[in-house]
Amino acid sequence: MENMDENSLIKMMELVKNKASVVDLSYTMEENMPAWPTHARYGTIVYESYDFGAVAMHSMVSFSEHSGTHIDAPRHFIRGGCPVDQLPATAVMGRGVTMDATCIKPCEVLTLQHIKSFEAAHGKIKQGDVVMLRFGWDSKYRLQPDGEEFLNNWPGLSAEGAAYFLHKKVAAVGCDALSLDAFGAEPCVCHTTLLGNNIPIIENICNLSKLPVFSYVIGLPLKFKNGSGSPIRLIAFIE
Repeated sequence: MENMDENSLIKMMELVKNKASVVDLSYTMEENMPAWPTHARYGTIVYESYDFGAVAMHSMVSFSEHSGTHIDAPRHFIRGGCPVDQLPATAVMGRGVTMDATCIKPCEVLTLQHIKSFEAAHGKIKQGDVVMLRFGWDSKYRLQPDGEEFLNNWPGLSAEGAAYFLHKKVAAVGCDALSLDAFGAEPCVCHTTLLGNNIPIIENICNLSKLPVFSYVIGLPLKFKNGSGSPIRLIAFIE
């Protein structure tokens, strides 16, 4: 998973040095954020505060490993798979490739033909790329109780699409929906194909509409010991 090539690293450093535009691709972690029904909800309790006479403020927070914009480590679906704390720091660093998949209808999938058409128009997907699929699903994101549309009928990536990204040796694959596998898809073939080959998945990305086809991205998850995933702060640099 040490996929970031030297050219991508140099380019990213140049963009940072030249104060390139930065796009935040992560949702704010907050109460009532939409979540999969079986997952723990985000919550916070203020433990001390200057409002209560203390000299400082701090809170306890609790949440699922897969809250908000998050990364799935291989361990999420693969018994004995790499946990999130053992992912290299460079696991989600490199050239970002944003694919417009807004033509994909609810519960349907992005096919290999869609991907090949994208490459014909924009150039080949390369080893070490961070591929991000823009279904436009973030337009449905709402805090509960208004988030049910976001939690149902999302589109996803096809089995052959996942196999193609594996063949390309991409660094990671992400999307702006709750899961990379389409709603109701059984089994979760994209998760088993990619995570089973040490390619992490990023879900619930936002603001992909603000990105050009190519950018440079950095995503840093928390190092939960033996964790199956983590919220991730994902940002893109634009030339």
